[in-house]
Amino acid sequence: MQKQNYYYLISGLPDMALEQSKVPLPLSELLEAFEWSLHPEDFRLARLIFLPVDHRNLLNLIHKKEFSWEPYGQFSRETMEEGLKEPGLLPAYMNRFFQAYKNEEPLWPGMSWENQLERLGHEYQLERSNGFLRQWFTFENFLKNFLAAWNIREYRLTAEGQYIGENLVTEAARRSHARDLGLAAELPFLDKLLHALEQDKLLEREKAISRIKWNYIDELNTFNYFTIEVVLGYLLKWLMLHRWARMDAERGRQVLGGLIDRLENSFELPKIFDLA
Repeated sequence: MQKQNYYYLISGLPDMALEQSKVPLPLSELLEAFEWSLHPEDFRLARLIFLPVDHRNLLNLIHKKEFSWEPYGQFSRETMEEGLKEPGLLPAYMNRFFQAYKNEEPLWPGMSWENQLERLGHEYQLERSNGFLRQWFTFENFLKNFLAAWNIREYRLTAEGQYIGENLVTEAARRSHARDLGLAAELPFLDKLLHALEQDKLLEREKAISRIKWNYIDELNTFNYFTIEVVLGYLLKWLMLHRWARMDAERGRQVLGGLIDRLENSFELPKIFDLA
């Protein structure tokens, strides 16, 4: 597909800064503008960012819990329920995961069901994306795996089942005892990440990590101006800003204080970091 330019759309997007106290417009309005303005293939790329919403809905559905269906995923409740019965409506990995869960046959023994689904979803995202978004998904995975390795060492947690995928970070985490896992030359963001992890206050640490992500998006888009990459970067930044806008200091302390306990089962972010 020939690359599209979205002059009108991008020119009309409100400015954002990580320090803002609230997002400049609701997500529903943002996605409506994207769906109206973007080429269908580009809008499909934007929807890939919301795959974790589908994962949470899927897990809640198969656990047979009473729960509120989260909006902004790619699939409605009706489609997902039907898709689990009739393969072809959902990505094949979701049916594969559901069958493994139903038969109590883990795809990766020793890994939580949540992390198994995340690993499958990450592989799917990489298959369906390229360029900017593929670089972002790879960076995010490297960052999560490095944080998992750091927490495992810092708090003497079990490493089994905590890493997502097989890549240079997971391999280094298993063989290297260096503070940076010997990856500082290959992953320039590690110096700033290690400095962030030295922060005593958890909220300050999390804010510094968000700043690393924000700056990485800017770096990827250094020479992009009115293309889909700028739109995708804006959406990712919106989600980060939304996360912080919803988290006041007291609630943040309560949530982050329980983060370490959750690491023994999964290094997924707690519920406060979800969209809804």
